[in-house]
Amino acid sequence: MIPLYIAALLLAATAVPVAWSQVYQEEGVRVEVVADQLRIPWDGEFAPDGLLYLTARPGILHTIHNGTISDVLHLDVGGGEGGMLGVAVHPNYTDNRLVYVYHTRLDSGNTVVRYQYQESGLIPERVIIDGIPSSTNHNGGRISFGPDGMLYVTTGDASSAPLSRNLGSLAGKILRLTPDGAVPTDNPFEGSPVYAYGLRNPQGISWDDTGRMVSTDHGPSGFYDRAHDEINVIVPGGDYGWPESIGDRVEPGTIPPLIHSGDETWAPSGLVRLTNSSIPQWNGMILYGALRGQHLGMVSPDGSLHQKLFEGEFGRIRAPIQHPDGSVYLLTSNTDGRGLPSPDDDLLIRITAYPPIPDHLRQVASLLWEWHRDGTISRTQLDETLAHLSGLG
Repeated sequence: MIPLYIAALLLAATAVPVAWSQVYQEEGVRVEVVADQLRIPWDGEFAPDGLLYLTARPGILHTIHNGTISDVLHLDVGGGEGGMLGVAVHPNYTDNRLVYVYHTRLDSGNTVVRYQYQESGLIPERVIIDGIPSSTNHNGGRISFGPDGMLYVTTGDASSAPLSRNLGSLAGKILRLTPDGAVPTDNPFEGSPVYAYGLRNPQGISWDDTGRMVSTDHGPSGFYDRAHDEINVIVPGGDYGWPESIGDRVEPGTIPPLIHSGDETWAPSGLVRLTNSSIPQWNGMILYGALRGQHLGMVSPDGSLHQKLFEGEFGRIRAPIQHPDGSVYLLTSNTDGRGLPSPDDDLLIRITAYPPIPDHLRQVASLLWEWHRDGTISRTQLDETLAHLSGLG
């Protein structure tokens, strides 16, 4: 029986004002605020119809659609870095309207619950997994369905580093489950939901069009070992070595990161690998939100390119989210007690290409941006040609 404290509440909907819009010519994008004055937003996922499910760490699940924000779920959650964290929609959402939510209770651990969306609100339908170790810090919390139709769950080490490489614990792992919460028969460890281990506090996962999985992980914050935040390529059964391995210090038998931050702290959280993006220069790239680093990171699939976008512009960035139309949304995290919030924080921001490029010319525009990055064409040539392409729509 699911406790009454997670019963759904459907509250009055309110219009969301758009505060401002701005063009960032150097990045080739337009930025606009879709929603403001959010309270510690953490994760979001779009349903196929464009409805956005958006979690807030204090225990609220919002929906945003056509300029209207509603609160559809309230939970009694834990404090610190825990709370209401990840959200994911079922691969067959159009047929069943099932939504998955990851939340923290310090007295009973982290839990993933499945809900069904109805006119009266979200109805709790099934506990997918519970008993994931929780703590004031390091709760992981990102959940997402992979291209194989399985549910992946990131968990933190719950402030106990030795748990990460202990295959008997669910802490410091990436878990893999069926949509109903069973352990898939082809998991790397028989009878176990553990898919990868040896992680400190992974808060972002995504896949490219070949099925390759990538993830963020927070590095240490101690006096001797610090920073070395990581972007990892995740393989089934992989050991990522925390706490023995960090950054370039890779113990035998553990997997090195794709890239890491060295002595600089990014505090990377949500991550998405863009596919079919309407922003040509970002298509195929890995985007991550940096909290301490206060930037949107862009990484090429092979790790050879790493750029910091909007550095310091919006404060702490929690997560990038891809819309079904190929645009990108950002969540800020300035009201979480570690930022310097403005009166409008926190924000949900929408990013589109500028100038807008017709769908059938996106590949051409992507090639132009690649030529500009490698020095083949100048910025003036790039801008003039993109403007011409935009006029061909």
